Amino acid sequence: MPTASIQLAVFFYDKNTYDNYIEGRERADQPMPDIKLSDSELLKYAVENGIIDAALLQDKIEMQKRKELLKKHPYSIWEGKNGYWNTYLPYGNGRKLIKKKKRIDIENEVIDYWSEKVLNSFKDRFIIWISRQEKCGRTDNTISKYESDYKRFFQGDKIENMSIQDISDEDIAEFIQRLLERKDIPYRALKAMFGYMNGVFEKALMDKVIEINPCKYVDLPIFKQHCKAERPKSAKERTVSNEEKKAIIKKLNANHQKEHISIAGYAVELSLYTGMRVGELSGLKWEDINYEEQSITICRSEKYNRKKNEFYISTTKNDKVRTFPLTSEIKDVLDRVKKEEIKRGFLTEFVFSDVDGRVHARKISECIRNMTMTKEFEHTKSIHAIRRTLNSNLRSNGVPVTVAAALLGHTERVNEENYTYDVSSIHEKMKIIEAAGKIS
Repeated sequence: MPTASIQLAVFFYDKNTYDNYIEGRERADQPMPDIKLSDSELLKYAVENGIIDAALLQDKIEMQKRKELLKKHPYSIWEGKNGYWNTYLPYGNGRKLIKKKKRIDIENEVIDYWSEKVLNSFKDRFIIWISRQEKCGRTDNTISKYESDYKRFFQGDKIENMSIQDISDEDIAEFIQRLLERKDIPYRALKAMFGYMNGVFEKALMDKVIEINPCKYVDLPIFKQHCKAERPKSAKERTVSNEEKKAIIKKLNANHQKEHISIAGYAVELSLYTGMRVGELSGLKWEDINYEEQSITICRSEKYNRKKNEFYISTTKNDKVRTFPLTSEIKDVLDRVKKEEIKRGFLTEFVFSDVDGRVHARKISECIRNMTMTKEFEHTKSIHAIRRTLNSNLRSNGVPVTVAAALLGHTERVNEENYTYDVSSIHEKMKIIEAAGKIS
């Protein structure tokens, strides 16, 4: 119930009723009720004297309670294309979808659920934080990762059920110690976990549930020494050598001669000349090929929704649209794959199609992985390894970082930090050293 200073404003819920009450008492030369009366006394007075309708007041209170509970609900309520109303409710360490024919029915289920819950535990607040991430536009895959990481880091620990208001920086430090004792976690994973915690407390701070964020007082780097050591992968592991590239081309040529040809093999071959991401290869359409301007427009990519277990076409990573030159090698690959698809009745709007329709990124990844699991390859390769190799070759041949980054579709910083490797062989290095050591 409201405090005495605003009692009249609440109980005389209708302004006209309030004004009429005041006017009536003034005409009767009666004193106003003492504003300092207790809530129960004032309410009793108002009901007994017919000033307010008790049943109507109760209805208003119930409506207000409904509004408050619906406001606390961390998930949106929406009407689907089938006319059913939908929302999520927490379930285990995740959530479950519920559907009702009417909005009122789904609101009732939400109210029934949250009327029995107090949203103060770390687990509850984590769910609320995830909901905010959804509203901020995070993808289903990102949300799915948050939920799986919750199970990885927090599930089963006592911090789950601790009140968010009671968790101190010491509690967080102790939790981190327990986590590192039971799991081998690299420091980058620990930082990701800590980022989640910080987000949860920042959201609680935003909601005025807490007054300070205890994460601000945790010295995370001191835990690095207790984290699992990570061996950085060598250039040999992350790129494709010239010898390995020749072996891949040899296998691709053999594949193209088979009766049961793999169209995915042509996608792998195109990646050798373009450095396209695997999703971009799957999403490439014939309309993206401009023979007059001698260019390829790379503007879409296949994505996979883990929650819905389905593939879909979207924009490229970082929404970057880029143009790649249509070289003679690229033309040759495109001509051969189109000829093969026409021959076998596979041709669609997408460049790479087989009996099942568009060739999915997963099939292209499996193709290069299976192809490089033989003795010619010390390490299994991926489309991304090919992508790093093309970039490294561009840079070693004097191509500016701005141009290389534009061709590959990432930033200059990412190009420098993650895509540029020394791909020269030991023999090439020997020639460089010999040339550098010569005395003229």
